[in-house]
Amino acid sequence: MLAAWFGVIMGFVSDEADKVVCRTIEVVFSDTAEHRFVTRGDIRKMIEESSLQLQGYPLAGINTRSLEELLEQNPYVKNTEISKDISGKLEVIVTPRKPLVRIMPEGRDGYYLDREGRVLPLSDRYTPMILLASGHIPYPGAGETGGRLEEIYRFARNVAEHPLWKDQIVQIYVDRDGEYELIPRVGAHQILLGTMDDWERKLRNLELLYRQGFSRYGWNTYEQINLKYSNQVICTKR
Repeated sequence: MLAAWFGVIMGFVSDEADKVVCRTIEVVFSDTAEHRFVTRGDIRKMIEESSLQLQGYPLAGINTRSLEELLEQNPYVKNTEISKDISGKLEVIVTPRKPLVRIMPEGRDGYYLDREGRVLPLSDRYTPMILLASGHIPYPGAGETGGRLEEIYRFARNVAEHPLWKDQIVQIYVDRDGEYELIPRVGAHQILLGTMDDWERKLRNLELLYRQGFSRYGWNTYEQINLKYSNQVICTKR
């Protein structure tokens, strides 16, 4: 009898839930950042301009996956999750993409690489304070771009996660020969990295110089720091 009663009650609740219409759409971001490439207004506009039947229509008939796929067409949106509740609310949870490095190729419009290595267009709304890579960097889809961008992406990931480099290295420049120069935030010196071969060791050597040498001789003693050669740090005084 209890099982039968429970089945009746659940059937009643299910019937009532099927009749609930979408009264409100709430857009929520999964992070707490104040500045993003995409805003609640952008998401609401995409929803309003879609052909999907949402507000005023039964929640049971709303294809949430179709709406998620629509919103994920925005290049700045990484993922969306949509849920419904008995009050008639449709909640849209948006996970935005996070830029890692800004790429400025010579003679071409720039773009971003996000933290997953995906190419993002520039935005006229928001410019994040992140690592800048400039110089002879091919545009996506142009020949050997994949190799060069992969180098920059891996390097930028390390810089962004390192307690010293995330604040000290503000720009990297790529010359015609594919060699890299690092531009520091503090200290009027030029850092020649050379190629990306064994760059982890090169940065470890540079960190030792910063922590042991610069603390003794000062940040503006050297004009150039050359990390190109194996197990050597060649410093040129002013």
